[in-house]
Amino acid sequence: MKRLSREFKVSTLVILRRMRDAGGLSAKEFRPAYDDELARLVDLTSGGGDFYRLQVARVGRRFAQAVISSAADGQTTHRDAFRLLGISKTDTLLKLGKNLGVL
Repeated sequence: MKRLSREFKVSTLVILRRMRDAGGLSAKEFRPAYDDELARLVDLTSGGGDFYRLQVARVGRRFAQAVISSAADGQTTHRDAFRLLGISKTDTLLKLGKNLGVL
């Protein structure tokens, strides 16, 4: 299912439904498989994530370290650092710097 969903650029739920429509799954097989897949997808999206890791992935570790280091040295204003990193608070900048080992 996962391979087919990547190939056709649709969700795994759509793949299950198309399998049912094409006769590959009976109604008895389809409903439990659909419910299981839906529960799996809900579990994947409900956990949230680590904001700081996501920001680093978004802008790049080296770039984030350089911007935070520059802001700490006074070469870059905090306002510019916020804009470059996509954040809006000094506390967030400090925590991000600590997570990256810059501060």
